[in-house]
Amino acid sequence: MAHQTGIHATPELKDFFAKARNGSIRLIKVIIEEEQLVLGSHKELKHAWDQDYDALVLPLLDESEPCYILYRLDSQNAQGYEWIFLSWSPDHSPVRLKMLYAATRATVKKEFGGGHIKDEIFGTLKEDIALGGYKKHVSSCAAPAPLTAAERELQEIKINEVKTEISVESKQQTLQGLSFPLRPEAEGAILL
Repeated sequence: MAHQTGIHATPELKDFFAKARNGSIRLIKVIIEEEQLVLGSHKELKHAWDQDYDALVLPLLDESEPCYILYRLDSQNAQGYEWIFLSWSPDHSPVRLKMLYAATRATVKKEFGGGHIKDEIFGTLKEDIALGGYKKHVSSCAAPAPLTAAERELQEIKINEVKTEISVESKQQTLQGLSFPLRPEAEGAILL
């Protein structure tokens, strides 16, 4: 379990989170300032989420300062619009800031509302956070887990066990009889 920093969102940020969940905001950038989570910037939605993505997200990434970005998708779940939670922690930022942002990540998700977050991405390079990086993340999550030969064989056995249909009412074709020539002494023994 990650250690918490005691850093929480300002009341203004909490109010903005509530406003943003109604669907008019496409992107929210959250930064840590004076030991508080504050609104760094935000962007209104213009086009479909994948058309807006790189144009809105990439310019907000500073090569020397971590941040969190919440990016609204066009899809919805039972709680409202779904969001992507992006954690940006560039390699060239100070170690203290990286640790502070890593330890505060859970707080940001909790303050925003974890049920709204569909995917979470962590990136140290812009390629990780860009739309191409997100699509790679989604495809890798959907891919089957790598299995050893023994695990694949076990998986096939389990699948075949489930497909076997045996019940009280099932009938299987069995061998009715066996036909082969009898020797004369065997034939004589049967007749007696």
